[in-house]
Amino acid sequence: MIQLLASTRSKEYPIYLSGGAASDVGSLWSSQGRGGKLVIITDSNVAELWLRKVEASMDDAGITASSIIVEAGEAAKSLERAAELYSKLFALNVRRRDAVCALGGGVVGDLAGFIASTYMRGIGLVQVPTTLLAQVDSSIGGKVGINIDEAKNYVGSFYQPDMVVTDPDLLRTLPDAQLKEGLAEVVKYAMLSGEDFFAAMESSYEKFLGMDMAFVEPVVRRCIEYKLAVVSEDERDLGRRAVLNLGHTVAHGIETAGGYERYSHGQAVSLGLLAAARLSSEILQLDAAYGERLRVLLEALGLPVEMHGVDPALVLRSMASDKKADDDSINMVLLEELGRPVINCDVPPGQMEAVVRGLGED
Repeated sequence: MIQLLASTRSKEYPIYLSGGAASDVGSLWSSQGRGGKLVIITDSNVAELWLRKVEASMDDAGITASSIIVEAGEAAKSLERAAELYSKLFALNVRRRDAVCALGGGVVGDLAGFIASTYMRGIGLVQVPTTLLAQVDSSIGGKVGINIDEAKNYVGSFYQPDMVVTDPDLLRTLPDAQLKEGLAEVVKYAMLSGEDFFAAMESSYEKFLGMDMAFVEPVVRRCIEYKLAVVSEDERDLGRRAVLNLGHTVAHGIETAGGYERYSHGQAVSLGLLAAARLSSEILQLDAAYGERLRVLLEALGLPVEMHGVDPALVLRSMASDKKADDDSINMVLLEELGRPVINCDVPPGQMEAVVRGLGED
């Protein structure tokens, strides 16, 4: 089993990466020397597939475990669901020495992580990501939070987990569309990493779609290692960590404008990456050929390359209230070249409007 080390100012913690690792969550947690109860928070879809496996690993390790199942979907990341979970933890007599285990994708990881960070001012947290998006991105680095009606992830905190267990075998049961949307985040990391990673995805993406673990596991590891390097330098998103927002400023605007229903996060990231590539060409003179290569790759992955069913005006309005915006411009992460991101690029409103509206042009 591969063991990577996340090292931040607030905490160091292991990330275990291996096929079949979900069967070892209990023993791996015991190896951390932590006592107390553990409460698994998962969603209704994941519970049917993997909850029993993780519960069995807890039983085998002699860990007292309970489970809470929330509805699947972005709607679970709400103040109402958080309040319900606090009450359920209280009813289970969860104390400071106990822990929450987030078993699921990005929504469950964000929600359960937020609960762990705020219940009794902080209890233990284990992340067991079950989606590609969560495995390569959201389970690592300590960003946790919930949504409000006006915007995504506006209520949250930085709270590092005590352990992450990444099992690529769990990806085999993902619906085809969900696997493909997770690849939007992989493509983001490829763009941030450089030509070799991007070209590997162009030439071998079918191996990932076919779940060839000889290709899948190294790709997942490469994404994790990139994020670990960034987070170790900038845990609280005050500088370099902003590079991880490549494509996400526009993506969050699209998600919000679509009521978190028209486009999933990964689908919105696909569109956001295309917007970032075009702006990179216009502002930083990135070779326009990269934008076309990106479009071809995203389309081959079954991801959207045009925006439909969402009002561009609503996207722009949402972006204007984004955490990365100021009064006169939108701050974006753009690329000089593949592997050379530039943070805090100011995009004038008129130019941003043209690009967002251009996403909807046939």
